[in-house]
Amino acid sequence: MAITGITGFKLAPNAKAGVIGEKKKRMPFIALNGILVLIPSAFYLKSLALSGSFGTSFYVVQAIELMAGFINISLMSLNFRDGLSIKKKMKSSAM
Repeated sequence: MAITGITGFKLAPNAKAGVIGEKKKRMPFIALNGILVLIPSAFYLKSLALSGSFGTSFYVVQAIELMAGFINISLMSLNFRDGLSIKKKMKSSAM
């Protein structure tokens, strides 16, 4: 995932508008969401599950993790869609 983001930034370092600009705006949020919410949540939920603590805390953190995961999947889907549109434009201009 990180390699994909880094590659995108290196291929279009000055793009700030258009489809590429939109993709670049989404990537930091996707990364921060994963690093600050998804990974810590997974470790916390694992520790709660191993200790058998399936109380309110477990379900609240799990709900937060599910929402953050849904947001990341949605943003990555938008990036995928935009990537396909870029590829389609490049393919049609090459013909």
